[in-house]
Amino acid sequence: MAVKKYNGVPYHLWNPFTVMDEFLPFLGFGPLVITRGQGPYVFNDRGKRYINGLSSLWNVAVGHGREEIVEAAAKQMRELAYASCFRQTHPKAIELAAKLVQITSGHFGHVYLASNGSEAVETALKMTRQYHRQSPNTGDHGRYKIISLRGSYHGVSHGALSTSGQERDAAKFGPLVPGFLRIEPPYCYRCPYGKDGYPECGLECALALEKTIQSEGAESVAAFIMEPVMGVMGIIDPPEEFYRCVGEICRRHGLIFIVDEVTTGFGRTGKLFVSEDWNPGPDILCLGKAISSGYLPLAATLATGAVYQRFNGRGNQFDHGSTASGHPVCAAVGLENIDIITRENMPENAAIVGAYLKSSLKAVMNSRRLIGDIRGKGLMIGIELVKDREKKTPLTEKETFNIVLDIATLGLVVYYSNNVLGLLPPLIIKKDIADRIVEILDKALNTGITADITRKARMAKELAASRLSLPLHKKR
Repeated sequence: MAVKKYNGVPYHLWNPFTVMDEFLPFLGFGPLVITRGQGPYVFNDRGKRYINGLSSLWNVAVGHGREEIVEAAAKQMRELAYASCFRQTHPKAIELAAKLVQITSGHFGHVYLASNGSEAVETALKMTRQYHRQSPNTGDHGRYKIISLRGSYHGVSHGALSTSGQERDAAKFGPLVPGFLRIEPPYCYRCPYGKDGYPECGLECALALEKTIQSEGAESVAAFIMEPVMGVMGIIDPPEEFYRCVGEICRRHGLIFIVDEVTTGFGRTGKLFVSEDWNPGPDILCLGKAISSGYLPLAATLATGAVYQRFNGRGNQFDHGSTASGHPVCAAVGLENIDIITRENMPENAAIVGAYLKSSLKAVMNSRRLIGDIRGKGLMIGIELVKDREKKTPLTEKETFNIVLDIATLGLVVYYSNNVLGLLPPLIIKKDIADRIVEILDKALNTGITADITRKARMAKELAASRLSLPLHKKR
C-alpha cells in the first residue's frame, strides 16, 4: 500500500471533514500545507503567499502574528498553566466572564466557559432542558423538544449535530438524538415556501415556528436555536424582521431563545454581535471562533439572570463541564484578543470594508453569469454560483470545487459549500486587499475558451510544483 510522506514523515493524520483518498494526492498543492501566517496572509510550505479569505476556519479575526496575544499566553503559562473551574476558580476565568457580560451590555448575567463551539452549543441544549425540568410550574417539565432551521450548523457533538437533521449525518451516525424538530430556513434566494421575496412573503419562514409549536404542543417544546447568518448552509442572512418575529414567538410560548453566534460573534458581520440590539434578545448566547481568534481553543455560553436563577439550590446545579472549561491560558488569550478587537474598532472596519467588498462583487456580477446571488453581512459574504441565472440552476459541487482550486492558484483561499463560495477574511483587511480579492474572483469566474485554457495552464503548473515537492513513497 502506498504511503504519502511529507518531508520524509509518513502521513498518518486523519483530517476532519476530508475525503482522504481525494485529499492525499493533492497534498502540497497550493494552500493545503500551511506553514506560516502573518496578518491577513498565510504561506504554504513553498513560501507562496495567500490572502486568508476564510480566516483559517472563520476564526482568526485579528490576523496571524499578534505578539500581544503570544505574550499574554506566555505570561499566563509562567504564572499558572492550568487550574480547574470545578468547585474552584482562578482570576482569568473571572475576568473573562466579566468582560463578556460587559460587552454584551449586561443583557446576560452568567458565563460558562468551554473550548469549542460544539461544546458551547451542547451546553446550551442541556441547560435548556434542565431549566424546564426545574420550573416551579410542573406543566413545563415535559418541555424537551428543540426547534432549529433545516440545514443549520451548530457543531459536531451528537446533540449539536441533531439540530440540522441532515440525512447524511443520520445515515452515518444515527439514530440522532430524539426531540429535535426543524423548520425551513429563511433562504430568500431559493425560498422553500415558493414566495417571491420579502416583504411580500409575509415572513412565512418565521411564522412556521409558531405553526410548529402549535402542532407539537407548546408544553413539549423547550427552545428555538438559530444562527443569525447561516454559515455552512451558504451564508444565508434573513431579513432583519425575521429576528424580531421569532423572538416574539419564543416569548409568547415560553421557549428559550438560543442564538448561536459562534461564527458571527466579535465583529464578523459589522457589529460586535448580530443579536446585540434585538428586541426580544436571546436567553442564551453561544460564542466561539473569534473569541480567541483561534490562537487557543476557547468558547462560551452566556445565559441571562432569569435562566441562571433556575439552577440555584442543592440538587439544581448544572452538572456539566470538561477538563478545559475555563482554562487559564485560553482565558488570558481571549481577554487580550477581545481587547484588540474592541480597541482597533474591528467591527466598524468589517462593516465598512465588507460593504465595499460586497458592492465591488456586485459590479463583477454584471459580467460574470456564473454569479447568481451575492449576500451576507460585513465580512461574511456568500457568492452563489449558477449555470443559468434565470433558472437558478446551481453549479455542481465538483464544478465549484474546481473553481476553488483555481482561486487558490491565484493566491486566495476561500470557503465553499455545495455551489456557494464564502468570503470570511480577517477583520483587519483594508480596501486594497478587498480589491485584490475581487480581481482574483473576477478572473476565476471568467468563462470561455481562452479563460479555460489559461485556467488549465495555471492548474498544471501548480500540480507540477506540488508533486516535485512531495514524492510518493511505497512501503517495502
